[in-house]
Amino acid sequence: MNTAKKYVIGNWKTNPLTQNDAVKIFADIAHLADNLTNCVVAIAPSFVHLPVLQTQNQKSLLLGGQDVCAYTLETGAYTGDVSAAQLADIGAKFALVGHSERRQYHGEHDEILTKKIRQAFLANLSVIFCIGETKAEYDAGQTYEVLEKQLRLLEQFASDVGFEHHELPKLLIAYEPVWAIGTGLTPTTLEIEEVHNYISESLSTLEIYAPLLYGGSVNQNNASDIANIAVVDGVLVGGASLKADNFGQIIRAFIN
Repeated sequence: MNTAKKYVIGNWKTNPLTQNDAVKIFADIAHLADNLTNCVVAIAPSFVHLPVLQTQNQKSLLLGGQDVCAYTLETGAYTGDVSAAQLADIGAKFALVGHSERRQYHGEHDEILTKKIRQAFLANLSVIFCIGETKAEYDAGQTYEVLEKQLRLLEQFASDVGFEHHELPKLLIAYEPVWAIGTGLTPTTLEIEEVHNYISESLSTLEIYAPLLYGGSVNQNNASDIANIAVVDGVLVGGASLKADNFGQIIRAFIN
């Protein structure tokens, strides 16, 4: 889905170490993102930093969660989980679901991911749904097969995602080849274009239309090339989003 609006999302993962560092980085990025009209900039910080960043927010940045509880909308006995309603209450606008690190380290599978998407939608949060193949799957030529399976669980949500609310669409898809995350490796621009075209066609058959983001070692050096791919609506950025200058260059690539 090619959209006039672009999306630059920072995923801070388990970074930075201190609250003071989080506030400093956030303030610097907020300054760079001020007064943008055609580019939405958002940050998914660690849960422990989300409340203080919300108090600092001047509305130039959106905030979201890196995960969401699958088992309850509001409250319950789910140690370590943060519910969708709790995220919404603190001012979050979205949640990441299906990131490869959650799939790999926490064993998250389709049933769990389906529940997480449902809870997020019930709390009126947008979902950034992450998909992607491993290096072994890529080397075996199974990229499209893997993506088709990962996208299939969205079919049941087709009627839920046909409208926008607040600054984000209800659903965004982030293609993150697992072998490119944190490795410094990236697919070629042609590979990204071909995969995004495949994802767009697959979503169309499900009657789902969502912006398509690319993620996987996105940085200030390759952002312009990625931004020039017509079928890329934005990026999901890891480590480069922790340095305001680098993240600012990525933002500029999507507004030029």
